[in-house]
Amino acid sequence: MPEEPRVPPGDADILGRIRGGDETAFDDLTRLYQRDVYRLAWRLTGDAAEADDIAQETFLRAYRALPGFRGESALKTWLLRIASNLSLNLIQSARLARRGEAEIDEQPAAQVGGEEILVEQERARRLGSAVRTLPPRQRATLVLRVDAEMKFKEIARVMGCTTGTAKANFFHAVQALKRALGDLR
Repeated sequence: MPEEPRVPPGDADILGRIRGGDETAFDDLTRLYQRDVYRLAWRLTGDAAEADDIAQETFLRAYRALPGFRGESALKTWLLRIASNLSLNLIQSARLARRGEAEIDEQPAAQVGGEEILVEQERARRLGSAVRTLPPRQRATLVLRVDAEMKFKEIARVMGCTTGTAKANFFHAVQALKRALGDLR
């Protein structure tokens, strides 16, 4: 079986254009992956303003580092690794801790239309709260697996760990959520 190319064809095109001096190519790269980078940062930090800052910093660092990008992974994987590292560094710092737990959910409340909606909103609130209590690496692994729908091999590249460690982080995150939310059925 032939080995998969590490850089998808679309990435190779953008990289070639960037390296060839096309000034619009980096804008295309940003448009292509901005949503994924922001979403990961938001899910990890739980803060929209911090996620914006992390997304901007991710693309700034990528722009500076592109000449040295060897193509050992897809651009998306590389960008998500940068965003993940920035998010984890922020989480480990005291910046978010100083803000307290004032924000529960930034999602707008739905119109109350019955008991089922209220129950679902409570489930979503409790799930979000439980996810935010996970250790940062477990939370990052869970978000990459569930939200970004990445394979464990890709998660391992993003997180800078082995595939086995990525699987273990995911397993422990799921077990912690089951314990925390055991009464929800």
